[in-house]
Amino acid sequence: MPKKSSHLHRFKKVTLGKKFVVFKCQLPDCTTYYRIELVEGKLCECNRCGKPMVMTKIAMTLTKPHCPDCTRGVSDPESDALTELFME
Repeated sequence: MPKKSSHLHRFKKVTLGKKFVVFKCQLPDCTTYYRIELVEGKLCECNRCGKPMVMTKIAMTLTKPHCPDCTRGVSDPESDALTELFME
């Protein structure tokens, strides 16, 4: 029986051979590889902020997956206003 990992994996998408795509843990001394179909829903570490995150379909499309909080994008004033309204 495999031993339980003592850390959250920090994934990077790599291609083995010509067409075999996997997610590899980038942490030292970790030799974990997951097939791309098996990684959805796994808890892992964000490549930008280092906080725990869950692998989503959107994160699976990225080479170095990161959480939604670390996504750089154009802020939507309407969305920001609604967020502030609900946070009060």
